[in-house]
Amino acid sequence: MQALQAFAELVLIPAQLLLAMFGMGATLALKDFALVFRRPKGLALGLALQLLFVPAMALLVIELFALPPGWAVGFLLIAAAPGGTISNLLTYLGKGAVPLSIAVTTTSTLGCMVTVPLFLQLTASAHLPPDFVFPTASILRDIALYLLIPLAVGMAIYRYVPRHAERISKVAIRLSVLCIVVLVISSLGSGRIQPMAYGFGKPALVLGFALFLSVASTHVCRLFRFPDEDALALGVEVTVRNVGIGLLLVPFFFPGEEAQDHVLFACLFYSGVATPLSLPMIARNRMGRSPAYGRRPMRAAPVETADEAA
Repeated sequence: MQALQAFAELVLIPAQLLLAMFGMGATLALKDFALVFRRPKGLALGLALQLLFVPAMALLVIELFALPPGWAVGFLLIAAAPGGTISNLLTYLGKGAVPLSIAVTTTSTLGCMVTVPLFLQLTASAHLPPDFVFPTASILRDIALYLLIPLAVGMAIYRYVPRHAERISKVAIRLSVLCIVVLVISSLGSGRIQPMAYGFGKPALVLGFALFLSVASTHVCRLFRFPDEDALALGVEVTVRNVGIGLLLVPFFFPGEEAQDHVLFACLFYSGVATPLSLPMIARNRMGRSPAYGRRPMRAAPVETADEAA
């Protein structure tokens, strides 16, 4: 099972990202993204949730529960991470606003070149080495390879081969989901994440934090009267974070100390529970119910076509 996990991390993770972005691109046109930027309130709220709300909640948890340094840094890395690319696929599967999800992912990931080092310098500087250097080049490379290029290729398929675009998209999305299933099975079987290794309290706190984000974010969206498609996109975006960026930074903290294991566990465990916690809101939206519990459904107004606008 360890060999399967190593193969999954090396091959299936990038394959899943490529297939997901390509498959979704094959259902999208430039006009879908133009609508996001013509109505920028959704993008603005998504960035506010990512850059202000989540870090504020993480700092509150650290203060309320007086977390020791290793666990505190783990929560800070989770909060600093932008939305994960898998959030775009989950939004697609839940029939949410995919262009908004992709726009927030791309913008927050590009912005993390500035926001993550700044946030860590403000909150975790005591635990950073003096020669700390943020891995900007590798993140820019990953954005291009696994997000922008496959998305553009898929959109080209939609533009120039529209008759086959839907079939191609379905195949790519199904293969992407299959990759996720194999990844989950290999992660559980490898023993890399052992929830009881640190007792009940710390895993429960990480789980509670992820659950709070998934519930609160959709209610914030509805508070500002965003339709359910947008609420789902932003709720998933906030919950399913690109913890991989946090994992790139783990070696900078507490080298050779047990506290580094706490940082790693917090990031890995959050990554493992965030996607399952998003499934209820995805299911609710697919069934025509609001992803925000206790709210009545509120759907987006029909998009005006170019012919109607003329």
